[in-house]
Amino acid sequence: MKNRPFLFAGLLLVPVVCAAIALVRYTYWVHAAIPVACAVLVGCLSPKQVSGTKWLLITALAFSVAGDWMLKHREGDVRMFVGGIALFFVAHAGFLAFGLQHGKIRFLPLAALLAGYGVFFVLKLLPAIPDAMLLTAVLLYLLISCFSLAAATGLRLSLPARWLFTVGIACIVFSDTLIACCEFLHVCGLYRLLMMPTYYAAHILITAAVILRINRNS
Repeated sequence: MKNRPFLFAGLLLVPVVCAAIALVRYTYWVHAAIPVACAVLVGCLSPKQVSGTKWLLITALAFSVAGDWMLKHREGDVRMFVGGIALFFVAHAGFLAFGLQHGKIRFLPLAALLAGYGVFFVLKLLPAIPDAMLLTAVLLYLLISCFSLAAATGLRLSLPARWLFTVGIACIVFSDTLIACCEFLHVCGLYRLLMMPTYYAAHILITAAVILRINRNS
């Protein structure tokens, strides 16, 4: 399949429409269809010289789907919760690998993120999470989130692709922060309002960035 920017921009409407439907009337399968549609769309991009880029993103999106399923069906099981976090950790590792493949980690954003989230973890999350395994999973996930966002700020791509990817990763980090506030601190106001929109936006923006990067390369 030849890469046609307008064709892929049109196909990007599939996850956008799924996101709109899920926000109006949530069902799990429409919710899960968003990262699946994004992964399929990325999979349709075919230049051999960017196959590594393509599969990094497909893997990350696939682990997002798996992690989301575990969190959705955990029913109070801490092991399922930890498993879901572990799968999302691998997804972030894929996003981080993409960032390192096309740029580098910037020190100042990384230092700011680690300082801010370090204070949040020590003062808020540490006293609120009694389970040691879950606490360790949350800490590791927090760390890789900071590294993947810092790597996104150091991308050496065209300006639109760089901003789309960076904002997409920032949306994931923001969405996860809202989940942590609601799940562990029982502060759920912004969670109900913004968690799902930012989660959906993250996948769509990251996919759009990859489409721009690959079409520009080809």
